[in-house]
Amino acid sequence: MKRVMKLVWGLLALLCLPLAASAQDEAPAQTLFTNVHIFDGVNEERMAGNVLVEGNLIKQVSAEAIDAPGATVIDGDGHTLMPGLIDMHTHTGLKRGVPDHEFMWDGQATGAMAHETMMQYIDMGYTTMRDICAGSLGVARAIAAGVLKGPRLYSGGACIGATSGHSDWGPVTNLQHEPSNHQRIGNVVIADGPRAVADAARTNFRGGATVLKVFVGGGVASQYDPLEAITYEEEEIAAAVRIAEDFGSYVCIHAYSTAAVNRALDAGVKCVEHGFLIDEKTVKRMKRENIVLSAQAFMSYTAFANPAGIPGFTEESIRKGLQVHEGADQMFKWAAEHELEIFAGSDMFTYDLIPQATKNLTDLETWFTPVQVLRMATSTAGKWLMKTGPKNPYKQGPLGVIEEGAYADIILVNGDPTAGVDVLLDHENNIPFVMKDGEIYKNTL
Repeated sequence: MKRVMKLVWGLLALLCLPLAASAQDEAPAQTLFTNVHIFDGVNEERMAGNVLVEGNLIKQVSAEAIDAPGATVIDGDGHTLMPGLIDMHTHTGLKRGVPDHEFMWDGQATGAMAHETMMQYIDMGYTTMRDICAGSLGVARAIAAGVLKGPRLYSGGACIGATSGHSDWGPVTNLQHEPSNHQRIGNVVIADGPRAVADAARTNFRGGATVLKVFVGGGVASQYDPLEAITYEEEEIAAAVRIAEDFGSYVCIHAYSTAAVNRALDAGVKCVEHGFLIDEKTVKRMKRENIVLSAQAFMSYTAFANPAGIPGFTEESIRKGLQVHEGADQMFKWAAEHELEIFAGSDMFTYDLIPQATKNLTDLETWFTPVQVLRMATSTAGKWLMKTGPKNPYKQGPLGVIEEGAYADIILVNGDPTAGVDVLLDHENNIPFVMKDGEIYKNTL
């Protein structure tokens, strides 16, 4: 009997050998970065050290040598290793400008342009984008599923606005509730009344939205809504807030004026996009209530200093752009003084501005230190992406930081961005390496 049992156990052991070997063969690949100066997305000082990536996550960060005999070694040659950049305010469906995508391009052409934009971004060192107004839900799902290559995409889906609000981009001759092309391809939705807003919010989450974007005030690039206008009632905003909270997420609002922002805050909004015309009292309220500000320094302060050259801008858009430019400097001074929590979103959605997206970061240095700006584009952005609840497709680890267990979204920089963010502008020469989710997208070391 003992001989039989030994034979059985021996056969079982032999049968398990291929399984063990197969499991060993399928162990996650390792990449070891040596000889780098690490900016972790949080701390002021860089640390000379090494970083080990296993699969799509960071396994070890150390000032000492890391023993990883089977790893692919990348000698950083003294480069700065830091988290991939995150742009929190993009519009991938508007590459040719609002008018062109209303009258010339269908959803298929717009989607092709959107993916082209995303590949431009990853070449510039951006491993994550947040599309805050476009029909990009399907593209975001495809990226998350590995069907398409590109940076991570957090999509808010169609931005939600009222008739004659900032999302009303159809011809003035349209009948009431006649859909524009932007509505047909999912860039925007017109929702009047709390019930319609709630329906639009649920539809976005059904498609995979991670956050909601709601237009509460007027905008620059649209023609029916003065900047001073408040285009949603508090009950309508609150309807979106309730749905977002039910999905474990939050609402970001488009608004410029004091009145519009305060109405949104009264309704429970947690994130303000723009806000360039608000007063100091509102800035203090945002600080007190832990509201995050999405900062578009280049568009508001630099581009809108002379908005006449922006594709698709009408005479009225030019006037409104100049108005925003005048308010942006003071708003950012207050934001710095009262230490608002800020993440960086470029809002550079047209073909001529997309390659300049990083200028949003360099312009923010007008009011903030380089490290503060880098946090806006890494750890703070990542923190708010992780607040998007069960619809967040990336739950394995944090984003925007270099730490054990974080996603392996890594760039190498030739220079020290903690001393000056302008080193990131020349991405062709100064960002020779980009890794997203443990996969190398660019390596010209």
